[in-house]
Amino acid sequence: MRGKNKFKMRHLLLLLFVAYILSTLVMQQFKMISLAKEEKQLKARIEEAMNQKTQLQNEINLLQTDEYIEKVARDELGLVKPGEYIYKGIKTLK
Repeated sequence: MRGKNKFKMRHLLLLLFVAYILSTLVMQQFKMISLAKEEKQLKARIEEAMNQKTQLQNEINLLQTDEYIEKVARDELGLVKPGEYIYKGIKTLK
């Protein structure tokens, strides 16, 4: 009788150990899936940030050109070159 009781106890302990190992493996698998999704999202954000950086660098380069500076000076500040005149029209009310 004692032999059967030890046998059952060993089976129970083995079953609990196997259940623990399986549950740990399943939880690790879920964690790996979650981390893979997070990695994918972070890579997408990095790519978006790199594209934005490139666009901003292009805009900075444009802002430093003489043509752009002249355009802003003429359009927004109303500056003219020597010898040029500004003609402004008058709006009429109908």
